[in-house]
This record gives sequence, structure tokens and C-alpha cells, in this order.
Amino acid sequence: MPRHYRKLRGNSAYYPFAARTGMRARQRREVKVLRIAGTVLLGAAAVLLLRQTVGRGGQPQAPSAVPSPVVETAETARGSVTVQPLAATRDALAATLNADSAAHATPESAAPATHTQQVLPAYRELYEKNPDMIGWLTIDGTDIDLPVVQTPGDNEYYLRRGFDRLYATGGTLFMDEHCSIDPAAPTANWLVYGHNMADGSMFGQLTRYRSEKFYQAHPTFRFDTIYETATWQIVAALDTTLGADELPYYTFFDADTKLDWEHRVDAITALALYDTGVTPEYGRQLLVLSTCGTTSPAAKTRFALLAVRCAEN
Repeated sequence: MPRHYRKLRGNSAYYPFAARTGMRARQRREVKVLRIAGTVLLGAAAVLLLRQTVGRGGQPQAPSAVPSPVVETAETARGSVTVQPLAATRDALAATLNADSAAHATPESAAPATHTQQVLPAYRELYEKNPDMIGWLTIDGTDIDLPVVQTPGDNEYYLRRGFDRLYATGGTLFMDEHCSIDPAAPTANWLVYGHNMADGSMFGQLTRYRSEKFYQAHPTFRFDTIYETATWQIVAALDTTLGADELPYYTFFDADTKLDWEHRVDAITALALYDTGVTPEYGRQLLVLSTCGTTSPAAKTRFALLAVRCAEN
């Protein structure tokens, strides 16, 4: 076949026989390659779909026999509770996190903060499977009943990985690397991130707390660290945009002084969608649950819950 016919395209009826034959053979090869590629892509999509639905996105089932914390609660007309102050936390202030950047390469495993025998028995088996685990979050009225991990040195490692460390579109709930759950020296505020998934998985149902009626039905939730169990009272539900706040919640981990702590808390509660009637006192352990917003552009909007730990009897 003449060389100048090899790259011809269009109606083959105008080509010499050899050119038509070569072009049609090439087209058959291209179609075959496209069919194989399409089959592979469909298979991969099916596997991901099954993993996300049947396989819970690589997340484990909730452990059994977890002791329930006993807390002091005093209901008011606003659905708030009274909480006794906990010990004051250590002082430091950390930098901003971009929670939606791409996942990084597998990091070296961080050294566990404690020995396995100090982990609560109910969480010991899961901790041995994945020492990145630092807690478990359960919110009644939602499907949120999931582990929380932490990877100092690679904060966003679990953005697109399941608890089993394999790829998962929903990722895994993770605590910011600047937070410490060490009972002897916890940071003032713990920050937990999760994807706002369209199928309702991960933090896809957290935004139900935009409704004050839903809050009134579910004013508390459960978040245990691997060391201790705890119930948490919701202080505020809020919407915001990255870069819009002078003192954003996603830069609050510790405070240098009581006044600084109060300024940070006031800045968060000032954005509250409704009044819960709960005002944290200095020294109480705080927790923020954060996810992407549903307004456009979703990459820059955030929905978050600020909560305070209830005192145990």
C-alpha cells in the first residue's frame, strides 16, 4: 500500500483497494481496543459500586459491647444540657487545613500513641487491624456509625481510602493531624473531616442538622476515642465559606489564653443557624465535625457542627 494512503480518513470508496483494506483493518483493531477498554472500565465501576454499597466503602461494622458513658444532663426549654468543666487543655495554635486536596502516596505508619493494652477492649481488634484508628463516631437519626482515623505527617491520606486503606470514593472520617486525643494532654478542639457524599454515606447526612427540628430530636451524639467513651452536646450548626471568616473553625485547635479560647468559640457560634441555648465554658473539651456544603461552589463551602463533651458521673 502506498505510504501516503496509510493515514487517510473518510469515505473509503475513493481509495485504492489496498488502502481500503488497510484502513478497515486498522479500524477493526481500534474498535476492539475500545471495547476491551470499555469492558475494563465498566468492570472497575461495578467493583467500586459494590465496594461503596455492599462493602460500606471499606468501612468495618460497628464493634459490639461498647460501654455507654453515663452523663449528667439537665434539659432546658432550648434542649441544652449542663456540663461540668473538664481539665484545661495545653496551649498551641495550628495552621489551616485544605480538606479537599488530592490524596497523597502511602505514608510511613505513624508510631501508635499508646500500647494496644491501653486501648478500650471494644476497639482493640479494629486498632490492631489499623493503628491509624483513633475513635468511633455514632449519630442517631443518621447512618453515621463509623471509625475515625488520624495520620500525622499526611493529613489527607484517607480522603479517598477506606479503613482498609484501599481506594474508596467516600474515604474515611479523619481527625486533623494537629489534634491530640491523648487523655493527659488533649488539644482544646478536635476537628473531624468527612466527605458530604451524595448517596448519604460518610458525612452525607450530617447536614440534617441544618434543621432545628432535627437538632431538637437529636441534641447529642456519641464519639469515643480508643481510650475513653463520651457523649457530646451540640452547641452550634453552621454554614460558611473557606476564607470568609476572620477566625475560622478549621484553624482552631488550641488557644494561648482563656480570652483567646472565648474569641474562637464566639466566632464559631456567631455563625450558628439557630440557637441551641448551649454556651461552652472554658476548659471543656470541644469537637467540630466538618464536611463540604451543598451550595455552589461546594469545593469552598462548609457545613460544621460544634459540640462540647458532656460530663460523666
